[in-house]
Amino acid sequence: MGDKDAVMTSANVNSEHNTETLMSWEKRLENEPPKAFKAFCLFRAMGYKRSIKACLEMHGIEPNKYGSWARYARLFRWNERAAEYDAYIAKETEREILAERVERKKRQMEMLNGFDELVAQRIKTLKPDDLNADGAMDLLERSAKLDSFITGADKENNKPVQGELAITFADSFKDL
Repeated sequence: MGDKDAVMTSANVNSEHNTETLMSWEKRLENEPPKAFKAFCLFRAMGYKRSIKACLEMHGIEPNKYGSWARYARLFRWNERAAEYDAYIAKETEREILAERVERKKRQMEMLNGFDELVAQRIKTLKPDDLNADGAMDLLERSAKLDSFITGADKENNKPVQGELAITFADSFKDL
């Protein structure tokens, strides 16, 4: 069995597998006729709701082929191989999603760092007499909310922590 018996899919083109370690769903099995492997590839590509009947209909193949396909499916473990393929695809998809999330968090942190730099520059230009207690607390609150959002702390349990200190400004301090 040579490379001509392997089907190139997006899964195996990007996988760490080389042609010597192809998975059962990537290659024609021993004694599996080429037409049976081609039929398996069509079946495998149907996804989680696959069936021989649906595959035949989808590809415009005569219904009288059902018997031979069912025999191929049994002899060459189509369901098992397709399930292995599904598991691999699910794992690869999860890996890609996690990588995208990490990249998104990096971009958000870069934006937050840039925002922090802008705020730090702006704070240096503020005159203490121009900033009242409400303005200072507003800046502090906005910074804390943005940091919580980016770090994911806003999704954590919002219940107060035992011993947490709450600061409240009374109206009498408003003009300080």
